[in-house]
Amino acid sequence: MSDLLASSNFERLQTAVEAAGVGTWDFNPLTGDLQWSARCKELFGLPADAPIDYNRFLAGLHPDDRAATDAVVQKALDPAGRGQYDIEYRTVGLEDGGQVRWLRATGQAIFDEARTKAVRFVGTITDITHIRQQAQQYQTVIEFIPQMVWLTDPAGFHTFFNQRWIDYTGYTVEQSQGKEMWNNLLHPDDQARARQVWSHCLATGEDYEIEYRFKGLNGQYRWFLGLAKPIRNEQGQITQWFGTCTDVNEQKQLQEQLERSYSDLEAKITFRTLELEHQIRELKRRLGE
Repeated sequence: MSDLLASSNFERLQTAVEAAGVGTWDFNPLTGDLQWSARCKELFGLPADAPIDYNRFLAGLHPDDRAATDAVVQKALDPAGRGQYDIEYRTVGLEDGGQVRWLRATGQAIFDEARTKAVRFVGTITDITHIRQQAQQYQTVIEFIPQMVWLTDPAGFHTFFNQRWIDYTGYTVEQSQGKEMWNNLLHPDDQARARQVWSHCLATGEDYEIEYRFKGLNGQYRWFLGLAKPIRNEQGQITQWFGTCTDVNEQKQLQEQLERSYSDLEAKITFRTLELEHQIRELKRRLGE
C-alpha cells in the first residue's frame, strides 16, 4: 500500500513538473542507465520515444560546452564532494534541425552508505533561452552607452563593470570586484567623501549622486559624475544597485574657468570701483578748496 501511495505521489509530482515546462532526468552511474522525461528530450530536439544514454547526452551539447559539462558531472559524482550539480549549457537540437537552446541543469548525486561511490544521479533541466537572449540584449545596451556602468549586491559588493570601465581603468571585472577597489582609484582628496556618501546610500536606500576624480590607465585623473539607484523586488527589498559614471571633466574644467573669470571680473570691478571712489573724493577735495 505504501509503495502504491509513494508511486502515486511521484506521478503527481512528475506531472506538475512537466506542466511547468521542466524536464527531469535520472541516471544510474553503476549501470549507465539514463532516463529522460519527454520534456527533457524535447529540449534536446528529440522525440519522446528516442533512446538516450550518456554519450548521446554529450552529443546533444554545443561543442564548446561538452568538456566543461562533463567535468561538472564527474565532479558531482565524486564521493569526496557534495554531489551537487548546477550548470548552464547549450543544446544543438539533435533531430529538430539543429535549434540551439540555452538550458540550466541542476541535480544531486546520491551515494552509498559508505560514501565510496554514487549510486544515483537525479535532476531537472529548464529552458533559459529567453532569459539568455534578454541578458544579451541588456549587455549590448550597457556596452553601447557612453558611461561606465557598474552593479553591486545590496551590501555594496561590486559584481559587474562594463567594458568602458575596463578600457578607462585598465582593470578587469575580476580585479575590480569587491567593496573598496573602486575607491582606491579615486583621487586621494575624494576618497573619504565618496566612501561616506556611498555608505549613507547603502544604509538608507537613497539614490547616489556624487562628483569625484577617477584615475585612468594613463595615470591621469578625470572628473566623473557618479549616479546609482537601488533596484527593488516586489517586497520593496533592494536586490542590487545599478550605477553609472559619466565623464564630466570638460564641463568641470569649463566651470572652473568661468569661476576664475568671474573672480577676475569681480576683482576688476572692485578695483575700478575703488579707483572711481578715489577719483570722486579727489574731485570733492578740489572743489572744496
